[in-house]
Amino acid sequence: MSEKILPAQPVMDPGKPYVEINSYVVFWGLFYAAVFALAVGYLGLKIGQTIDAFAPVSILAMGMAIIFHRPKQNAFAETVHIQAIASAGTNGLAGALFFLPAFYILNIEGISFFQMAAPIVLGSVLGVFLCVMFRRYFCEDMHFVYPFPAGRAATEVLTSNGGSKAKLMMVSGAIGMFYDFVLNTLGWWQEVIRTNTFKWGILLQEKTKLTASLDTDAALLGLGYFTGLRYAAIIAAGSFFSWFVCMPIVYYLAPEHIMLVDGQQMLLKDVPVNTVFFSYIRHIGIGMLAMAGIIGLLTMSKVVSGVVKKAITDIFSSKTVEVGLLRTQRDIPMSVLVLGIIVTTVLFALFFHINYAENLTQTVLAFLIVLIMSFLLSVVGISSIAYTGNEPVSGMTIFMIIVAALILTSAGVSGTVGMIAILMMAAFVGTTIGMAGNFMSEMKVAHLTGATPAKMQQWQIVSAIMASILSVGVLILLNNAYGFTGEHPLPAPQANAMAAIIKPLMTGESAQWPLYMAGALFAVVLWMMKVPPLAFALGTYLPMEINSPILVGGLIAHFVANSSKDEKLSALRLSEGNTIASGLVAGGAIGSLFSAVLRIAGVDVFMTDWSETPAATYLGIATYAALCIFLYKVAVKPKQA
Repeated sequence: MSEKILPAQPVMDPGKPYVEINSYVVFWGLFYAAVFALAVGYLGLKIGQTIDAFAPVSILAMGMAIIFHRPKQNAFAETVHIQAIASAGTNGLAGALFFLPAFYILNIEGISFFQMAAPIVLGSVLGVFLCVMFRRYFCEDMHFVYPFPAGRAATEVLTSNGGSKAKLMMVSGAIGMFYDFVLNTLGWWQEVIRTNTFKWGILLQEKTKLTASLDTDAALLGLGYFTGLRYAAIIAAGSFFSWFVCMPIVYYLAPEHIMLVDGQQMLLKDVPVNTVFFSYIRHIGIGMLAMAGIIGLLTMSKVVSGVVKKAITDIFSSKTVEVGLLRTQRDIPMSVLVLGIIVTTVLFALFFHINYAENLTQTVLAFLIVLIMSFLLSVVGISSIAYTGNEPVSGMTIFMIIVAALILTSAGVSGTVGMIAILMMAAFVGTTIGMAGNFMSEMKVAHLTGATPAKMQQWQIVSAIMASILSVGVLILLNNAYGFTGEHPLPAPQANAMAAIIKPLMTGESAQWPLYMAGALFAVVLWMMKVPPLAFALGTYLPMEINSPILVGGLIAHFVANSSKDEKLSALRLSEGNTIASGLVAGGAIGSLFSAVLRIAGVDVFMTDWSETPAATYLGIATYAALCIFLYKVAVKPKQA
């Protein structure tokens, strides 16, 4: 990170009680959870990306507090919890969006609503329990280590309800909303700037297979600012490793290798670089992610053993509330968490046994796989959210799919039933990972604002169950309206990838084990050099256009933090930049939401032909440069602390 995260007195005094949950909070929280599950569900199936609900819901809740004349002493607490409950509408969506459409893509019929909803509901609840187990470590003990860019952005939005900060937030939010709305809805300028748009870039790619890309999304720029330069640089380094090192090596060493692309055989030297990335190089990142998770767990062994010891103590203790804890330190009791983890996992195993297992051995193996993988990958996902604000749910779940397929096929699981079984396990684990990571951002918001974690946790479970059931309904609705196969289907990129991976695994074809091993060993080397392997692995796994704007935002934060020799003035300027970045994240999320609503309504005004021209790319470079200059110039505007 480029700056030290300083603790601050929360808005809500930890020593005072507040009316945080009431019928007003519950109604509007659940209402917005339902609305965002619909809108974001469509967006995720269309472009493979989801947006967080915190930003638009926070702003809507602030407006409602004024319209409904909510008591001033409780308005802030109500707003915090409304956005927390509403966020459950998007926290666990990955399970439904990234895996369940594969049933339609693989043309598997006879899957009931209950069968699709069960793993999503159970995974959401398990994700909440696993998040709560590690809340104190990530949010309190490691306060100075993890930047939590998304959580800090949410806190900035929530605390910007008055004075100059509110005005600055509104201005930057309006800019971010307009900017991302234009990108997603109108296409006035190019969103992803690629070097191969230009003649020199095409020549460079043909001769050396080198290419670079940058997503000009305003929200990503804001998240990069919160991430800071250190971790942004490590993430970008992972991306450079994939595209500038691995890519040329693959083409150089195996130009005559035959690849199957869209059903046709092609020499590797003629295959597009994006196809090579997703077919080969990305698997190195998956191996890194898996090993980074193992390293993370080993590094946290004392924490894990402490959690286990505390869980055992609480189970055999008659006390239900810890003595001496502040309101802001109270969680769901550890005994309840342990029982909840066991019950949700056993219920999934029972569901698996009744529907897909041929014998008890297969059920026991499935139970152990989902239990271990949920625990392992949730820690990785939470760490990823804590570092970057993003979580590679699909990449981590692919690793689980490969391991599960390898083990279960040896136990006799195969064919169509085997594909269904693996997909159900993937939906369960993927939902768990997504919920655990994203909800930890809400726990960080509670830590920074002074909200009561236990109350937020209880209602997150309620909202998660409702949103999980609704997300399956949204999936079926969108399949009936658009479909995932045939003419002009919804792309559902992750689900198509899952289908492509699962089918050969369950029919006896081999996985990319050498690449996974290479990634795992490289993660160990990074750890030996004291480079955070998870941050590097994220860069290796994710496409460059997602990582490069994080680096741009981190660089701007670094320049702002060092814009004056006066440390207090630099800190003030950095804080101003946080407010602007929060507005960009919030506004960008709202703009993307408006775009999703229009698409659901069938409004298509995107200028596809124009957006692919060099002129649109030049315009995209100019507008993105203006956005970066705006962020820097306004942040350094204060002349004295």
